[in-house]
Amino acid sequence: MQTSCRHMHGVEQKEKMRSMQQDGRWANLSVVVPAFNEQSGLGVTLDSLLSELPGAEVILVDDCSTDGTSQVALERGIIVVRHTFNQGQGAALKTGMLHANREYVAWFDADNEHRAEDLKRMTDLMRSNDLVAVIGQRGGSASFLRGAGKWLIRLVGKGLKINAGADLNCGLRVFRREVILRYLPLIPDRFSASLVTTLTMIERRYPILFEPISVNERIGHSTVRLRDGFEALFLLLRSVLLFAPMRVFLPIGTALIGIGALYSAIVAAWVGRGIPAGGLLLVVLGMMLIILGLIADQISQLRLSQLPQMQMAKRIPHIETALQQGNADAE
Repeated sequence: MQTSCRHMHGVEQKEKMRSMQQDGRWANLSVVVPAFNEQSGLGVTLDSLLSELPGAEVILVDDCSTDGTSQVALERGIIVVRHTFNQGQGAALKTGMLHANREYVAWFDADNEHRAEDLKRMTDLMRSNDLVAVIGQRGGSASFLRGAGKWLIRLVGKGLKINAGADLNCGLRVFRREVILRYLPLIPDRFSASLVTTLTMIERRYPILFEPISVNERIGHSTVRLRDGFEALFLLLRSVLLFAPMRVFLPIGTALIGIGALYSAIVAAWVGRGIPAGGLLLVVLGMMLIILGLIADQISQLRLSQLPQMQMAKRIPHIETALQQGNADAE
């Protein structure tokens, strides 16, 4: 009997040690979950994170929802930060990253689209390969309209020589927190935070990895609209102009100079009237664009050099104090 009790005690100790090791495995990970009226799918999402990532810090940022989104998280002991008015998905992600306290910070949608198994694999890849970011790559889109929009964004990106994989704006990704915090001023408040951070990691030449992931069926309704697609295209162009303006100005300027010179040569050789005014105008316009690109490049380098030194507030205004179910029960 005594031997049996010792054996049972040993098994319990091993199970306890195994649990502690599992908790320690994810102890350096914070998971930010932005949510706006996601009560229907949030419970499933949080349950999967809690079961698959024991010991990780899970932060729900409620972007002023009008349903029971915050309550769903509080019932599960999740840290909740609530905006006092709706600011957008990007703003919610920035709030969550500022509240995070771990070495790595991940983004995870609240609608059950992402899988915690993929996040575990991506975090392991971060640690084993000493990366700055691991960005998910989805295989397809749930709707034709959204798929067409993503295809157009990829097409424009390829035209601007951006090697960002097949999915520029997947919402599942993991960063080193100390690095991504340097670029918070560049992240927009609405739906293009993923696009901008992808370009930031690429253009700043950080070691990153694109990892294929699977997606679940979304629970609830998407709040992405057609205008958000046009906004994404605008932000794509603006981000390229910030990081590498010569990538835009140099090809256009060179093309104008080439067309103007060729037109002038043809007219001068065949007509014999000298250099035409139209050809000269194209050459001058091309040269001006290249000069403008050089000036923009100097301005962009100056701004980028100042980003790491920018003083970011510890809390974004217009949020309520972080809550936790344990503290709420104590009160």
